[in-house]
Amino acid sequence: MTYLLNSLLLQIKQTGPITVADYMNICLLHPKHGYYSKQDPFGKKGDFITSPEISQVFGELLGTDFVARRISAIRVPRPGPASTREKGSIP
Repeated sequence: MTYLLNSLLLQIKQTGPITVADYMNICLLHPKHGYYSKQDPFGKKGDFITSPEISQVFGELLGTDFVARRISAIRVPRPGPASTREKGSIP
């Protein structure tokens, strides 16, 4: 078993069940064994690259889509306000 798994099992044994938020916090942010502490997950050598690191096209597409939806809403009135939501982020 890994150190992190042993640490989680010990905490559960001592305090009882933990929340998903606590589990993710330990797995990602543990000072020595957490995902973000062991490596840099960002950039070309990491696990993923965010769109601003590649180009600004993604932001421009979002802006164009937002404006097109607002113009469409003005031409064809719909009930309720227009809204934009980000999907996939963790608060």
